[in-house]
Amino acid sequence: MAKSKHKILGVALLALTMALSGCSGAGGKDASTANNSGGTGASSLEPVTLEIVVPGGKGANFDEVLAEVNKRLKAEMNTQVKITMVDFADLNQKTNVMLASGESVDLIFDAPWLHLDTMAAQGYYEELSELLEKYGPNVLKTRPQQMWDANKINGSIYGVPLGNAYTQQRSVFIRKDLREQLNLPPVKTYEELKAYLYAIRDHYPGITPLIAGADDVTYTWVNWLIRDDTSVSIRPTNFAGASLMLYYKGNDGKAYNFFETKEPKIWSNILDVRKLFVDKIMSQDVLTNKTSSAEMQLQNKVAATPQMAFGIPKPFNDQLKQVMPDGELEAVRLFDITPGKNLSNFKMDNFICIVKTSKHKDRAMMFLDWANRQENYDLLERGIEGVNWKSVGDHQYETLNNDGGIVSFQLMLNPVLEREWAGTDEETAKYSQFIAQADNFTKDIMTGFSFDPTPVKNEVAQFATIQAKYYSGLFNGALDPDEYFVKFKAEGETVLKKIQTELQKQVDDFLAKK
Repeated sequence: MAKSKHKILGVALLALTMALSGCSGAGGKDASTANNSGGTGASSLEPVTLEIVVPGGKGANFDEVLAEVNKRLKAEMNTQVKITMVDFADLNQKTNVMLASGESVDLIFDAPWLHLDTMAAQGYYEELSELLEKYGPNVLKTRPQQMWDANKINGSIYGVPLGNAYTQQRSVFIRKDLREQLNLPPVKTYEELKAYLYAIRDHYPGITPLIAGADDVTYTWVNWLIRDDTSVSIRPTNFAGASLMLYYKGNDGKAYNFFETKEPKIWSNILDVRKLFVDKIMSQDVLTNKTSSAEMQLQNKVAATPQMAFGIPKPFNDQLKQVMPDGELEAVRLFDITPGKNLSNFKMDNFICIVKTSKHKDRAMMFLDWANRQENYDLLERGIEGVNWKSVGDHQYETLNNDGGIVSFQLMLNPVLEREWAGTDEETAKYSQFIAQADNFTKDIMTGFSFDPTPVKNEVAQFATIQAKYYSGLFNGALDPDEYFVKFKAEGETVLKKIQTELQKQVDDFLAKK
């Protein structure tokens, strides 16, 4: 899987996608130089400005790096790019409106946790096979064949998969300095994590022990815990992002309905997080907080946050020390690195797509190919070499002043060109290297399957509205499960059953053809 939406956390953020259309716009002129990755012949191309929409926020170096990107693109392929960054909280609504209204967009981020399958099924994205063959040799060769095979939708390519591993990096960032002041040992288990959280509550009343995410269900506390629990191998079906209301369990090809099963492990975690909320371990503002969890932690306001990383990015501790000179973060990893224990469908979490209505589809793919060359990849992700970063050894990098580029998982992340920070500690590197090897995972029976929500699109939309009222509250402990789960079920059970029936039908058809 890809690094997901909080990849760079408080320093720069993550993912989005859209599909491509056939050859149009600059048409013949682009075609004549499509395989020219070196940049000669730019004068034979008419000038084009590509509109790109991705999630996240503008980093400190955005303007300088974008200027260098456009300088290179102008010289090599007479192209400029305009990048619109959309806040994650607004991502679903704004990208829906952009696509539905036919707004001028060439490349857009999408994801299974957003609305990739729905938008592809509704014809908003271009099928990319021909464009990749003509204009995308670097895009193709920087991703293994199994990544392409596993990330098709109904046998077609509607987005370039973005990722460099077969599951997400994830951990809980805690304060090492506070843990040591409390004379607590390094945290290795969930029970030890809770002991740390309660000790923070009792000894540091000015710091909120824990905050999870509410705008994306991926980051709700129950989702976070279930994701790493190999004893149940529960994972979302992606009918509604990372929602566990319909889920797969084990490797039996069945879609389970939480209203029907009240899955014991999920339910016990819901009860557990409710206690954390009542005990004032979980932030009392978890549903209304608009500040990123990473930013709150770096401001010494929160002691634990779930993050999409196995280790602490160097800028994090640097930023924390500006507020707390002795402050230091460490990562609590609950992920099991026993070979074969984790399932993977080799599906990436993030995609970049070419929009069907784009007038510059071939140029858009040429740009993606340009972005998947090492020197340009480094510029987009790390910034200007010698100013923001420097190369070290074999495919590593060191940060310099104002480290950071403008995009990564949102546009071109792949396993071939990605560099590792030279300061990565041995334990973090062990986890990162583990998830980058396909043989460490058991193949999910659902590998290659994508749900087509078209037959139940009204029900999916209806359930999304119902779920928004209850899910994050229940899965973060802010709503009493004894009261609100009953209400959730009364409103959503019939609608969800229709979606489950259609999903299971498609799963059965898929498995019958294997």
